[in-house]
Amino acid sequence: MTSPRRVVITGMGTVNAATAGGTPALAGALEGKQSPIRPVRAFDVSGLPSRLAAEVDETVLAGLVDRDAARRLSRICRLTLAACRLAVGDARIDGGPALGLVVGTEHGDFRSSEEFAAGFLRRGVAGLSPMIFPGTVMNSMGAVAAIEIGAKGPTVTLNQATVAGDLAIARAAVLIRSGQADAVVAGGVDEICPPVYRRLAEMGVLSPMGGALPEGCRPFAADHNGPVLGEGATFLVLEDLDIATARGATIHAEVAGAVWGNLPVAPHTAPRSRRDRRSPVLRLLARLGLPPEGLAACYGAGNGDPALDDWEMALLAADLPAAPGLSPPRSLARLFGQHGGLGALRVAAAALEGRRGSAAPTLVHGLARGGCRTAIVVSRPA
Repeated sequence: MTSPRRVVITGMGTVNAATAGGTPALAGALEGKQSPIRPVRAFDVSGLPSRLAAEVDETVLAGLVDRDAARRLSRICRLTLAACRLAVGDARIDGGPALGLVVGTEHGDFRSSEEFAAGFLRRGVAGLSPMIFPGTVMNSMGAVAAIEIGAKGPTVTLNQATVAGDLAIARAAVLIRSGQADAVVAGGVDEICPPVYRRLAEMGVLSPMGGALPEGCRPFAADHNGPVLGEGATFLVLEDLDIATARGATIHAEVAGAVWGNLPVAPHTAPRSRRDRRSPVLRLLARLGLPPEGLAACYGAGNGDPALDDWEMALLAADLPAAPGLSPPRSLARLFGQHGGLGALRVAAAALEGRRGSAAPTLVHGLARGGCRTAIVVSRPA
């Protein structure tokens, strides 16, 4: 009987508000104490209750994409392209039919959709640009990146709030374990789009919710009052362990298991005092034979949204009563802002836990307001 394939992480690439580069750059950003969240510079936010964001420096992005690509590609496609290039370069892996790609995003290429629609409103049918239209399709980022890195295997685009990057990693692991790909570049991407930012701020969805407390990203804190948007792209290279070992790849960590599902309850009414056997976390730990107290750390989806933060802590407290040290979980939103690449950053942080001297597995937990929940366990390869 053939043993199940084991999935390992062999490369990382990121372009975010704090840094751009491969594994060393990402590791440095994760250890950073200074958050890149600042007042918005790219567009006017006067009159809005929210004025903060974690923006990618345009000069950094310009240095990662050549002029030809910059002219023909939308900004979010350039972010995706740059991060995927950095990831495959970091992993020293080539393209081909065995290389897949999974892209997670919350908003997609909203700027192109806005520009395409604006052309029609200004000039009618004559204003519809065939050059802009491809960007209105949600999988445009994946298509551009797949061509660039030579990913001729499965290419998947996922659209989900809060946990887009987590789902991309989980789906990539399944593609490898099922034999549909030998390696997959997986992660998430989003950009800050002016009309989206303005509408969310006007709706009171961003910090400061209600305006009674100062604006800021304070996940799991008593004074949390909403998320702060970020942007960027982070992608990891996941690979079959035997193939990675045979080619002499650097193995950062193993994705021991990944599951996802929807909570069968209304949002924010999840069990708070009992262990729910339908929980993705409990299902995954049981499958791995791993007790909750065997976890070294937990990275969570909390982003400063009080409802999401409190719901996540309640779920984890019910699932992991024997590991009180994991609550509240660690949040990366305060460093990078909420965006589609944040889930991949969480998995990368878990993969790099070994550098801090931890040998125990790490849980990456994801939760969206709509009830989508993910669980990924990252460990040192045995």
